Amino acid sequence: MGNRIVGLVINYRDAARTARCVQSLLDNDVSDIFVLDNSADGGKSAVQLGDALAGDRRIQLEVSRENLGFARGVNRGLRRCVECFDPDVILIINNDAVLQPGALSVLSAAALKHHESWVISMDIDHSGRRQGPLFYQRWSGLQFTRPVAGAFPFASGCCLWVDARKMTFPLLDEAFFMYGEDCELGWRLRQQPGSWTHVAESLVRHEGAASSGVGTLFYETHMVAAHLLLARKLAHSGIEAAVFSLARIPVLLARASLRSFRYRSWRPWRALWLGTQLAWRHAV
Repeated sequence: MGNRIVGLVINYRDAARTARCVQSLLDNDVSDIFVLDNSADGGKSAVQLGDALAGDRRIQLEVSRENLGFARGVNRGLRRCVECFDPDVILIINNDAVLQPGALSVLSAAALKHHESWVISMDIDHSGRRQGPLFYQRWSGLQFTRPVAGAFPFASGCCLWVDARKMTFPLLDEAFFMYGEDCELGWRLRQQPGSWTHVAESLVRHEGAASSGVGTLFYETHMVAAHLLLARKLAHSGIEAAVFSLARIPVLLARASLRSFRYRSWRPWRALWLGTQLAWRHAV
């Protein structure tokens, strides 16, 4: 294929899924793989990963002493990939995802055809449901699976082909601990016509939120924070940011009500308060 393609996987307390993800990359003849253990669990996950990945010189494992979050973890991993492997392409993939056979051939062909693009995404199989680009409406914060008025497309951060020769650091906005960083990246790429290409083929299987746990306080808090951070990040002015933030209030209140009813818990309301505080700390 000509390109030196390196895989980047962030592990969070799930050695089994990470090992399965890494094996799918090896099966696709990825040159090398950098795995960052982001678990911050006293080395327990690192030991499990070491056992699961031992013996293959193509895999480099590095352990972070703290949980960096997804955006910081990916940015650190990208820098280490460049330092260690001097790649042409870095394939960022979630540890709860599996690359399908032949995926790299399809992506390499897309990169040749769209040579001006330095980020390539693909359709994802979410437990049998095929998902293409998502669409985020700036003024409401609502997300759609098809184009609607006032929304722009962005690629899921589940799996991204990134041209390491054209990439600028940091790739992801580190204000986002997790969730929202892929949407913000899509907004920036939108300002650079031709920089992003989407391949309408299902090349990855993804479990989705396997590590973070949908419905947990952790998940709910960071989802709220992401929506409020995006209100600022996607605005063209301070006035627009204020309008977007105010527009989020009824949406987030409705979201907390629905999820509280669904999970029979007050957790979403607590997360609304904690997530608002988290987003505010980034704003000051």
